[in-house]
Amino acid sequence: MKVPASGGFTTGTCFQYADSVVDWRSSQEPSNFLMSEWFTPNLRRRIQGGLTALGLLAGFAMVPLVAQDSPPPPRAEEVAPVADPVAVRRTTTGEVRENLKLKTGDIVSINVFGEASLTGAFTVGPGGEIVFPLLGTIPAAGSTAIEVGERIKTLLETDYIRSAQVSVAIAEEAKLAPNTVTVIGQVMRPGQVAFEKDTPMDLFTAISTAGGLTERGDRNRIELKRRDDDDLRTQSVNLDRDRVLKLRDKDTIIVHALPEKIIAEKVIQTVTVIGEVKQPGQVPLKDDQPLDIITAIAMSGGFTDVARPSRVVVRRNTEAGVQSIEVNVSKMQRDNSQPFLLQPNDTVTVPQSVF
Repeated sequence: MKVPASGGFTTGTCFQYADSVVDWRSSQEPSNFLMSEWFTPNLRRRIQGGLTALGLLAGFAMVPLVAQDSPPPPRAEEVAPVADPVAVRRTTTGEVRENLKLKTGDIVSINVFGEASLTGAFTVGPGGEIVFPLLGTIPAAGSTAIEVGERIKTLLETDYIRSAQVSVAIAEEAKLAPNTVTVIGQVMRPGQVAFEKDTPMDLFTAISTAGGLTERGDRNRIELKRRDDDDLRTQSVNLDRDRVLKLRDKDTIIVHALPEKIIAEKVIQTVTVIGEVKQPGQVPLKDDQPLDIITAIAMSGGFTDVARPSRVVVRRNTEAGVQSIEVNVSKMQRDNSQPFLLQPNDTVTVPQSVF
């Protein structure tokens, strides 16, 4: 008994399949269970009819199975859109913008097909140009990436490559230049101080960012130069009085030096540290930087191994005469208590331990 091949089931084949079941049953030997003497002829006909019906049902049941073996209809291929080989600039949101102009600091990626030595990343320099192999400087600032690519293509085809294929794209966009103020004169790091357009900048912050005043810097003699249209104005400011003065983009701060007499006086003002310290001598004292006793001892190298920090003596000249002040530096360091500030011409003596 053969089962019809897949894909060939019809109503006629189903009936043929059922008849084959009956023929197969009829061809069995008389000793077959169906032909047994236990069954009467009438009962055997009913059983054979039932088998025929089962054969029909089996044939129809195989039809959906055959249908599942059939391959699904082919789907139309989805063709991805191909981008035009043009130079574009992409913003952080993925938006394609082709008409933005290049500016100083932008980095462009240039690819010349088949020419590895002419392919790479190039920066738009301060003069608004890029330096390209074979061609030298090429104007870029103020042009789009596409325009720069067409310019390079024309120059290459003129003397070097026939039918050059050039693509130019912006690899990295330079940040917009921040606001700046210029701080010069008696500051530690003269130059420009940058700040964001939406962030205020005051006089104290600008000078602090420039490293602060030098020893000769005069906090009372500072000039602010500001240009209003074509008018350049100069204003005298004081670091203490005008510390929160708001500055503008392109302002210039000039810190003048102290007069020579004041400078000499400032250099002479010292305190003296002697006794059980590693580097006895004079320690300079600045008017704008208070000096405490612990710092003065540290600037003198610190205590020796036989020093007695609990009985340090400070001798100070007063109108009533020389005053001696005993300071327990050990307790001051241990408790982190109020520092003892020194005055010009003080003498700090660190005694030796008795043990």
